[in-house]
Amino acid sequence: MPGSIQAIVRATAIVDLIARSDRPMQLREIAADVGLSKTTAHGILRTLVDLEYLDQDDEAGRYSPGARLMSQEVVELDGNDLRSAAMPWADALASATGLSVLMTTLEGQEARIVHHVFRPDDTPQTLRVGELLPLHATGCGKLVLAYSPLRERLLRNLTLERFTRGTSTDRAGLAAAIERIRAEGIATANAECDPDLADVAVPVHGGRANVTALAVQGPPEELLTRQGAPPADLLAELRRTADAVQQSLDAIR
Repeated sequence: MPGSIQAIVRATAIVDLIARSDRPMQLREIAADVGLSKTTAHGILRTLVDLEYLDQDDEAGRYSPGARLMSQEVVELDGNDLRSAAMPWADALASATGLSVLMTTLEGQEARIVHHVFRPDDTPQTLRVGELLPLHATGCGKLVLAYSPLRERLLRNLTLERFTRGTSTDRAGLAAAIERIRAEGIATANAECDPDLADVAVPVHGGRANVTALAVQGPPEELLTRQGAPPADLLAELRRTADAVQQSLDAIR
């Protein structure tokens, strides 16, 4: 299978960045956020302006969404859509693994839980829908960070708070982990936010480069081997569920 076309990947990253910004952006900001030289970014921006995907303010030189981009009807899935699509599959995943199940989306500089299935046992549990999780210290947080078109900006600006002895505050290490997650499609965290919990997450792709993390969470000894990787059968079950949720989301869209 041929690889991705670099120019298209770069142009898409720039369009997503500007479309999500709450204000027009300058060339230097755009180049820094997508990790390109100003010369390269400027060439892509000029093409996008010529094609009317972006507009440029003649006086200030800032870029904003253009007529073609503004005219497209892009449907973003909200939490209710995600829960509706995921509910039967997430329930089955919790039953099959004996673990709690979380689905999270990126919100600002954190990951918001949009769906939560209790661990199927008699232990006291609290519904966590709406809770915000740190991006750097949870598997589901790292996953949505890795797939965000704004990851370069987020990686630079995240506050890497230490929650446990296992929390890493190494920014370069986090950047390397993000690249591995993008290559492998799996993120883990081992007692990094809560000393008694680990989680393993895989992506469920949504509209416009949005990604939802589907994760199982529980005691580290139940989720990870001594080498820090999830058992093959657990990972296979998680990915099968992600595929099923993806198909349900495709039907909604």
